[in-house]
Amino acid sequence: MKLGLYGGTFSPPHMGHVRAAETFLREYALDRLLIMPTSMPPHKQIDAHDDPRHRYNMAKLAFEPLCRGGRCEVSTLELERAGKSYTSDTLRELYDIYGLAGEHKIYMLCGTDMFRTLPTWHESDVIFSLAHIVVARREDDDADMIAAQKMLCERSYGAVVDVLHLSPLEISSTEVRDMLSHGGDPDAVILPQAVEDYIRKAGLYGTSGTE
Repeated sequence: MKLGLYGGTFSPPHMGHVRAAETFLREYALDRLLIMPTSMPPHKQIDAHDDPRHRYNMAKLAFEPLCRGGRCEVSTLELERAGKSYTSDTLRELYDIYGLAGEHKIYMLCGTDMFRTLPTWHESDVIFSLAHIVVARREDDDADMIAAQKMLCERSYGAVVDVLHLSPLEISSTEVRDMLSHGGDPDAVILPQAVEDYIRKAGLYGTSGTE
């Protein structure tokens, strides 16, 4: 089985996330792709009022078209696990759940910012031993930095690192949150309509809410 993992806070999930998942699933001919909303990210500060349940619900809406084919699933694995969401623990659990062994590695998609800090993560040696890293590089990302980091990870950790090239979508979750909090109206090219509707109904990110 070719198993893919795409984790993140997804606060909120936007079309850049969806495009990355679609390309990852297609280019690596994955048998299964797990979208993994994190509960307590160790390397990222999240809002004190963050509710992982909302992020999971939004991820379900954002990735629903991709999940229709049966090869993609939004997973609750990290949301159900107590404590910080360490990627090394997630990979170990997935190896047990799917009966993986030997030379098999889970394909793990990460953005440029995540890849830059990956060697500093908890049990990074375990991550590199269990995962085949795929970096989602946009056209405007620093190619030299990515190449240097790739070489470092391969030489220092024996990592397997590929680079997935994506068409640029100049938006981040932070920018989407700021836009919403200031009364902006992101279009469907940036934010799936179902996700925007959910955000406004629940009153997330400074919107008024209708619940």
